[in-house]
Amino acid sequence: MAPTKQGYLGKTYGSAGMHRLLIYLLKHISFKFFYVFMYIFVIPITLMLSPGARLTYQYFREKRGQGVLKSIKNTYLNHCIFGQTVIDKFAMYAGHKFKINYHGLDLLQEKMASPESFIQLSAHIGCSEILGYSIELSKPCNVLVYGGEKQDLMNYRRSSFGAKNIKMISVGFGSTESEKIIEALDNGEIVSAFADRLFNINKVVVSSLHGKKVHLARGPFSLAVNKGASVFMVSAMKENDNTYSAYFTPLYFDRSLPKCQQRQQLADAYTKEIERLLDIYPLQWFNYSNLWVEDNSE
Repeated sequence: MAPTKQGYLGKTYGSAGMHRLLIYLLKHISFKFFYVFMYIFVIPITLMLSPGARLTYQYFREKRGQGVLKSIKNTYLNHCIFGQTVIDKFAMYAGHKFKINYHGLDLLQEKMASPESFIQLSAHIGCSEILGYSIELSKPCNVLVYGGEKQDLMNYRRSSFGAKNIKMISVGFGSTESEKIIEALDNGEIVSAFADRLFNINKVVVSSLHGKKVHLARGPFSLAVNKGASVFMVSAMKENDNTYSAYFTPLYFDRSLPKCQQRQQLADAYTKEIERLLDIYPLQWFNYSNLWVEDNSE
């Protein structure tokens, strides 16, 4: 994820040819081989060259209060697990199926059975994209995706998501496709978005994570409040080589309050759920950008 003055943009590294080669190889070679290759040859270089490594170290050292050696170790392990989730996505493109343990799926299915629209929020923890290839949805789901992502990956997603009742709406660079988003909610569909990726540093809501203030994207919370839509936090956390645990958690807010307070309640519920999951999966913080208010204000 590359930082800019306007926010933080997410783009998968590698050329289209490299992506095609990786998918081809994953059809014939165990993804565990690529895990080991990555641990030895890719992660050390990434740690030396990527700004995300420094931010991750600061996360463990300053936000989680860990010692120097433990922070260095966990920065390496964090990048290893993140690399696994990237390989896992390509393995899904190659046809591999992962085992997923669901928590709260009954609540989500109940909401899907109603005619009302709702909003799914995710964060850059674990790998929520895995759910798009595995879960069956009974109503259309419109996923807001970064418009600058490589075209070949967008094509893979469209091919895989199409059979799962999932559509993609590109966002970023000032083109939010707001009409499509509102239309989807008016039609009783699902809108799915990340709230911890910033496209405009001037449109944020402040909450706290690990006792430190963070900037979140205001748009998803404002959309939920303005439309009076129910909100779920959706996450998929990696357990081991072949297994993920999926969590579907309702985020509650008092609709009788002024809209600014409703938005704040939602943002605080969102970060509280992130904290809860990171207490269980402390190495799976994959937001390689600077959301921390004290850092952004320097």
